[in-house]
Amino acid sequence: MRTGIIDEMQENQLSDEEYVIYRTKNSHKHDLATAKAWMITAKTLFPRNFAVQLEAYTTQKSANNPKEAARYFSSLFFDFPNEAELWEEVQQITCALQKANGNIISQFHCDMFSHMLTEVQHQLLLAMAERAEDTLEHCRLMLVLLSMLPQFVDTHGKKLADTLLTSEKHSTYQTPVNCFRKLLVVDLLPTLLSSRTIDVPQKQLYRLILKSVDFYVSWFASGSTLIQGVEESELKAEEAWTNLFKIMFAMGRKLGWELSSMFSINNRELMCQNLWSFYHSTPLGGEDSPNFRQLIYCTTVVLVESLYEYVRKINPLSFQIPNQGNKVDYTPLLLVPAILPSRDNDQEPVLKRRKDDSSSSYSTLNVTVTKGCHVPTATTLLSSFLTAVSCWELLQQTEELRSEFAKICSHLRTETWLWLPSFVADVLLYQGLYSEALTKLQSLSSTLLNPQSLLLKSAGISFCLRNHFAATEKILHVIADLSAESSDPSGHLTIIPCSSSPHGKPPLHFMALNHTEIVQYSVSILVACFRDQAFRNGNCDFAIGHLIVLLQYDWPNNASLLEESLEKIRRQGQFAYKLFSSYVIQVDILEEIAFLVTDQGGAINMDIFPPSATQLATQRRMTTRRGDLGAREDFRAAMKRQMSRSQENIHNLIVQFMIREREAILQAMKI
Repeated sequence: MRTGIIDEMQENQLSDEEYVIYRTKNSHKHDLATAKAWMITAKTLFPRNFAVQLEAYTTQKSANNPKEAARYFSSLFFDFPNEAELWEEVQQITCALQKANGNIISQFHCDMFSHMLTEVQHQLLLAMAERAEDTLEHCRLMLVLLSMLPQFVDTHGKKLADTLLTSEKHSTYQTPVNCFRKLLVVDLLPTLLSSRTIDVPQKQLYRLILKSVDFYVSWFASGSTLIQGVEESELKAEEAWTNLFKIMFAMGRKLGWELSSMFSINNRELMCQNLWSFYHSTPLGGEDSPNFRQLIYCTTVVLVESLYEYVRKINPLSFQIPNQGNKVDYTPLLLVPAILPSRDNDQEPVLKRRKDDSSSSYSTLNVTVTKGCHVPTATTLLSSFLTAVSCWELLQQTEELRSEFAKICSHLRTETWLWLPSFVADVLLYQGLYSEALTKLQSLSSTLLNPQSLLLKSAGISFCLRNHFAATEKILHVIADLSAESSDPSGHLTIIPCSSSPHGKPPLHFMALNHTEIVQYSVSILVACFRDQAFRNGNCDFAIGHLIVLLQYDWPNNASLLEESLEKIRRQGQFAYKLFSSYVIQVDILEEIAFLVTDQGGAINMDIFPPSATQLATQRRMTTRRGDLGAREDFRAAMKRQMSRSQENIHNLIVQFMIREREAILQAMKI
């Protein structure tokens, strides 16, 4: 009774507007129909009262009726634009639209927004963006507007692009991987370019192409998914290049480019064919002509994408984008001149042919890839490398192309791409320009290419330049720095089919930078060097001896070289090699050497074992001269002892030989 009196006294003190709101709220607890009647009455009696109209909206919101709530809120938005509570609600709506997965209230706001008239949606988001004091927040809200209402891209798209470009220019960010560039390239450009009616100046489109390439390359090179000024990035590595190609396709369509369609092709070789065909068949004109521009920009984008994929395959750490927290576990690869062993049954030539675009002839390229590289990876590696080289060569065809490409490189700040100089050296190697490649390598610091890789590549190039001493010296340096681990050298080179290159290009090999393959390649270089050294005119016992030691590593590959060595010894009639007993243990080779001392083998005088204790006492050497039966018996006994070592680890033995006999090896190379 007392409570009722108090409620009645409170009601008497309320204004008319407050009274109908009070009755609406009170009825809502018990009778929704009565509450609705009171609300209709209130809206009718007090159409210009914000509290009444807000309560009408709140009632529909509480009832989870997004359609009616949208109608009431639309009236609030246009009739009461200066009310703080209104803008608090608008902010909640815009926040809800930016969330992928929101709570119940956020979901209600999204549903309510979908029931608003398009013009209301447009004006609401535009007004909220204009009220934003922070430029970044303004741009985000404008992007929400364009993503929800893409039909307004013609109205706001160009202005937003200019705002983002200007904001980035005046920001403190020192890298393209920042929030403004991300909003421009990832969020705005796909929507902007999807419009067939928006008119963007050509110069602006060219600028946007470079901005896009710069962003994606810098993002990959950063080794992180983080973007400055962005709390959480949804950008994924596997989608980045697809996004860029879509941008190029849309850009080209807007510019009327013939080449734009190639960005829908998922085949690098066909893309290269399109580029070269366009170059040969289309007058390019001056640097500002559409034909010249589309060739330079399309080729640059294909070059950068292929170059990224190539570098990522040979050294994943160059672009270490985390993948669910897991780091890539992969051995780096190195492109070197191919010093191929004699072909065995496990090898097939890499001679896949294709017709050259500019002639009717066919050309081949002989390339090998390490056996440890899976075929799909090797195929991608070769495809991306050949594409990158092809694009690079295309951009060097004329002075105008070279000049414009240099400007693009300056804009993209390619001097910060630590992996680019190494690729340029690879291009020179591919072209067979050995002196230029070696000069380029010598200009690289250890931060661009580790010393081991630098020495291995330089050794191969020095051999191609017929500077055998320099090649040998570099190889011995590499071996001296290797860790003393034991490895099984049983794996031979596996050759992977690949596309072709212009005629006359040298054979190349992608080797893995692991202990075994470094030793394999080092031995191949030394064998090739001593092959030339051992068979010159004159007595070259030291060179022949070193060659025989090295031939054990990959036996019986290069068995023909042993035959040549034995024939050289037969012609000489004698052979002296003091390191024989320390390093020659391969049974087949020992048997061939033993045969030489027999009458049937030519009765060659061999001085290859140190004297025994008896020989030292009699001051005799262990030779195989005719008539010295005791010496011959000592020789046979020494040969048996040598054969008893045949089970020793040949890999470790050859490594020891290259380390311990460094001076003897270099001395033989000087003779």
